[in-house]
Order: sequence, then structure tokens, then C-alpha cells
Amino acid sequence: MRSKKSFRAVIIGIGSLVFMANAWASSIAPSDLFFYDPMKVLMVDGKDPKATVNIQVWLDTPDRGAFDFGFMNNGLYTPFINKGFTQGKYSFSGGTIVDFALRNKGGDGLFGTQDDSIYRLSDGLGYVSQHYFGVINPTNSRNPGVTQNYYQDLTLLWDLNLDGTPDAHTLLEFTGSKFDGMMPSALAVPLPSAAWLLTSGILGLAATFRRRRPSTNSEI
Repeated sequence: MRSKKSFRAVIIGIGSLVFMANAWASSIAPSDLFFYDPMKVLMVDGKDPKATVNIQVWLDTPDRGAFDFGFMNNGLYTPFINKGFTQGKYSFSGGTIVDFALRNKGGDGLFGTQDDSIYRLSDGLGYVSQHYFGVINPTNSRNPGVTQNYYQDLTLLWDLNLDGTPDAHTLLEFTGSKFDGMMPSALAVPLPSAAWLLTSGILGLAATFRRRRPSTNSEI
């Protein structure tokens, strides 16, 4: 009887976790990919006539003149959206791993000075979340050839003061080819957070069930 109650509790718990996982993941489509991890972006050149990857970027911030957008290059910040502009373009080679960054000009009102604040994708504090969409089949990749889905669009949500509310929004899209795209640079098992929650919850409940189940000796 005790074993049946424990088993019933496991089933109810699993059902609750499935519901929570579906509710958590419902904000993005099944083909999308969402990352909180501090991870750089891999540029993927598709099977098309162009050997480069052309990217178009839109930046939206409350204080537009205080920010520009770019990437880190050999430890130095390189902007491709400059002060006063909301759009920019840049071309990367296929296979390039990019550490995108948002820059604030600081209290002196000038970019490129010592009081600038630079927020990188690779920062361990987790200033930015990455939402990939516009899925591309990996068979369309050329440089590098990848085996997992990659994506034509990427939204970066920047939470600069880590209060849980985005302070800036960046949209990255590819132009000139429907097969050029991007993906997280160290992507291994692309499970969304809800799937990790579900898996760990099931394992925890199973362990609880095993602990509560009477031993063979006690049943004799």
C-alpha cells in the first residue's frame, strides 16, 4: 500500500513538472532556441554564392545617444552601430566566433575613453539573454559545416543592472542569403531551460520513490 502511494506521488509530480515545463517554454516556438548562458555566437556561411556572412543590426535603447553596439576583436571593442544611429551592417567570415558587446559612453559623454562600460556576451555576470529564431537546416551550412540547426535571426536582451528587466534590445538578421546564419558557439545539447527543469525533477522524484519503497527483506 505504501509503495502504491509513493508511486502515485511520483506520477502526480511528473505531471505537474510537465505542465510547468510547457508553461515555461510556451513563450517561444519549438524551433526557437533561448539561452541565458554567457556564450559567443558562431557565424555560419550557407551554401550560396557569397563566401562572407553579412549581418544587419538594429539597436533599441531608452537613451539612444549613450550606447553603441559592436563586438570584441583581439581584446578591443569594434563598433558597427555608431552614436546617433539605430542600424548598422558588418560582414564576417564563415566560422568566425563573435563576442558581441554593448557599450555605454560613461559619465564624460565620450565614446572610447576610460570610463566607458562594455557589456559582452561572454561576461560571466549574464547581462544578456539570446533568443535564436528563423531555423535553418544544417545541411545548408558550408563554413563551418554544422550538424545542428542554426538560425537566421537573433535577439539580444540586455539587462545592464541585473534587475530582471531588459534595458536594451538588439536584433541581428542576415542579409543577402537565406542560408547564412548563426548559433551559440559552444552548443552541445540544445535543451531549453524548461527541459532541464523537467529532467532534473523526474530524476529527483524517482530517487525519492526508491528511498521510500520498502526493502525486499521487510516485505517477507
